[in-house]
Amino acid sequence: MIIYNQQGNLVDANRTALKIMGIPELEDISGINLFESPIISSRKEELLKEGLIKFQTRLDFDHIKNSNFYTSERSGEVLVDVVIKLIDSGFLVCVQEITLQEPTGKLFQSEDKYRRFFEDDLTGDFIATPDGNVMECNTSFAEIYGFNSSYEAVEANISQFNPEDWENLIKRIETEHKVRGHQTTHQRPDGRKIHVVSNVVAIFNESGELDQVEGYIFDDTERKEAEDALRVSEKKYRRLFDEDLTGDFIATPEGKILECNPAFADIYGFTSREDALDFNVSQFNSVDWTTLRDRLKKECKVQGYQSWQLRADGHKIHVVANVVGIFNDLKELIQVKGYVYDDTERKNAEEDLKKSEEKYHLLFDEDLTGDFIATPEGKILECNPAFATIYGFNNCKKALQWNISQSNPFDWPYMITRLKNEGKILGFQSWQRRSDTLRIHVIANMVGMFNGSGELIQVKGYVFDDTERKHAEEELDRGKRKITGILNSIQDGFVALNNFWDFIYVNHCAAEYAGVQIDDLVGQNLWQRFPELSGTIHETFFRKAMNNNEIQHFEAPGIYKTDQWFDFKVYPLDDGISIYWRNITPRKKLQEKVRQVHDDKIF
Repeated sequence: MIIYNQQGNLVDANRTALKIMGIPELEDISGINLFESPIISSRKEELLKEGLIKFQTRLDFDHIKNSNFYTSERSGEVLVDVVIKLIDSGFLVCVQEITLQEPTGKLFQSEDKYRRFFEDDLTGDFIATPDGNVMECNTSFAEIYGFNSSYEAVEANISQFNPEDWENLIKRIETEHKVRGHQTTHQRPDGRKIHVVSNVVAIFNESGELDQVEGYIFDDTERKEAEDALRVSEKKYRRLFDEDLTGDFIATPEGKILECNPAFADIYGFTSREDALDFNVSQFNSVDWTTLRDRLKKECKVQGYQSWQLRADGHKIHVVANVVGIFNDLKELIQVKGYVYDDTERKNAEEDLKKSEEKYHLLFDEDLTGDFIATPEGKILECNPAFATIYGFNNCKKALQWNISQSNPFDWPYMITRLKNEGKILGFQSWQRRSDTLRIHVIANMVGMFNGSGELIQVKGYVFDDTERKHAEEELDRGKRKITGILNSIQDGFVALNNFWDFIYVNHCAAEYAGVQIDDLVGQNLWQRFPELSGTIHETFFRKAMNNNEIQHFEAPGIYKTDQWFDFKVYPLDDGISIYWRNITPRKKLQEKVRQVHDDKIF
């Protein structure tokens, strides 16, 4: 595809078009004009009047390679299809090469090679009509949507996975021609919901109408679920971020601060975190920032970086920082994450080592986090009072006689192995035993200290007692199990369905009534699993409850046990409905007997 402005000057083109037409990939392409081609110049009036022209032509590069229009190194003769359309900004040219330059044997080899790429691609590739009928797909596409093979998937209609989304996507690609990174939720034919990310390209016919849709789909369900779980815990870790005594920040490579915590704002003399945002960290020491950025591009991360910096209020400080580079797919540095500690006092007091040591030991002792240093075997070399308290000691002296590996003999070797490979571990969670055998749950950051030979010689740890929160989490799980037990103990049928009519809960009585196992129903679609419900009184009241958000009550004979009667109550939920039913056959029989006695008296 090639775009020219209203004067006919070339303004943009994709690489395929440049290659076909013999136009070089130059930085300045403004000198190339559409109407320098004789065939196009002769049909200019027709193009302006009709808005569209189509033709085939041969390009003899040996003859025209020295012209202003075709200047590439190409040679020989090719046949091309050309469609030129008048658009608001100028002219859109679609060109396709139809001359086969390779011998037939080579072409078949090429086709076979790309067919293998197509089939082996882990991305789900497909071609479909605008209505969604799948015309061709690879094995990955079939697997993503739960088909046994690509032959089975070709009989499917992709629009049915999410009709509203497909309709909107078609409207977009008719206008934009291609859509990248489109995210949506699809419901597979087997009822399972998946989250997919796709790139979609429109293919138009000679009349400019959408003819086909080419798509490349990636099953993003696991990442999406992890993202949702991460969002739940984000609030907790945001609090840890805000309360961290280390100055944490994220900045652009140029130094613009995108995110920071209150400690960072305090370190650099800002009155609040908001005042620090949009400030440029490179202004604290421009030469130092350039050096640090260049090191990051080569080393990806820099630990223990020390620097004198000038705060915005003119106060000079000395900081120690761990800095990590964030790179894009092209390995370009796009963000800088930094963890800054204000080291000014220690630096200024270096001449009086004893006084400095006492001061920082006091900070260490008063830290609410349990800080310690240990050997790789677990022997405690140093710790603060908070560490002693967390692990049940009265003082640090007794804690120094303990081996931390005893707190969890299985986790400690695992953490040592990870430290040797990774250098540090953040947010490690573990159930441990204190020295008095009390069970606690901790979250720890661990840093490995290595000698010149790269051997792990010490372990620095920062431990937070998370027991209370963990117990609350487990209590919530027990509550859920208790509710499940209660529902299963009910002697009447009970099920819950989501908005897609999928079973999300089934108690034992309901499963027994249907003659299946509970696990065979959960996740299944009601109408697909029990098609015999369609058109019955059950469907009428179920849909009323779902659509009108109103409680429904009715009596009906059993679907399988037609000689028995059941009383149904349907309750709307925020994201579906719940159905409760009980057997009322004895009451119904008694009512029938009373009616018969009454009729006998009348006659």
